[in-house]
Amino acid sequence: MAEKGGVQSVERTFALIEQLAAHPQGATLQRLAQGTGLAKSTVHRLLASLAALGYVAQDEAGDRYRLTLKMFELSSGIVNRMDIMGVAKAHLERLAQRTGEAVHLVIRDGQDIVYLYKAENGPMRMSSRVGLRSPLYCTGVGKAILATLPPQEVEEVWARSRPQKLTGRTITDLAQLRAQLDEVRANGYAIDDEENELGVRCVAVAIPGADGRADSAFSISGQTPYMTAQRIRRIAAMALDARTDILADLGLARRG
Repeated sequence: MAEKGGVQSVERTFALIEQLAAHPQGATLQRLAQGTGLAKSTVHRLLASLAALGYVAQDEAGDRYRLTLKMFELSSGIVNRMDIMGVAKAHLERLAQRTGEAVHLVIRDGQDIVYLYKAENGPMRMSSRVGLRSPLYCTGVGKAILATLPPQEVEEVWARSRPQKLTGRTITDLAQLRAQLDEVRANGYAIDDEENELGVRCVAVAIPGADGRADSAFSISGQTPYMTAQRIRRIAAMALDARTDILADLGLARRG
């Protein structure tokens, strides 16, 4: 019974941490209780414990709670060990400047991708954020990664994903996904045509390892009216050049 109670306490604590992460400007006790489905007294007790450990702080008025940078310090230790983050960042910043669009770097985690880096260089502000988790099957970066995997692993990812329509254009048929992955392999890049977010079209390129499999990818995202077929081809060429430079810096390819 003690073990079960301990597991429940951990689950409640992380549910609260996830709610706090979803409200970077802070959230009230009432909002956190509603978001977690926990009693306000339970949330208050957990907040007090997290605050005592330095992971949570209150605003000056004392009615809102937010995560401190101590939580970021924990995760940054993991990110700093990822060569891809340190190597790719400068190249992706230049890509954002050249295209005037939002650029994202992601890493695979199971059947999802997690956003590691985001650069916005234009007027559009996307809903994505560092730390956000999205499915592989309905994102350009996810499809770019899937295209580097063997068919059996793609099917396993699909089976675990519980595909659903996030927009009217989201793929929810495995055969259709397979056909798109064939196109990705032929073209060298993937397209997200408003499949994950309405009004946004993305060009994505995987960053494969020495064995050809990719655990990371990056994308260039813009408003659909401006991401015409001709512009997508131009941006894709720039993205592929950036990937060549990233792979060269990783010691996995030669620059042309």
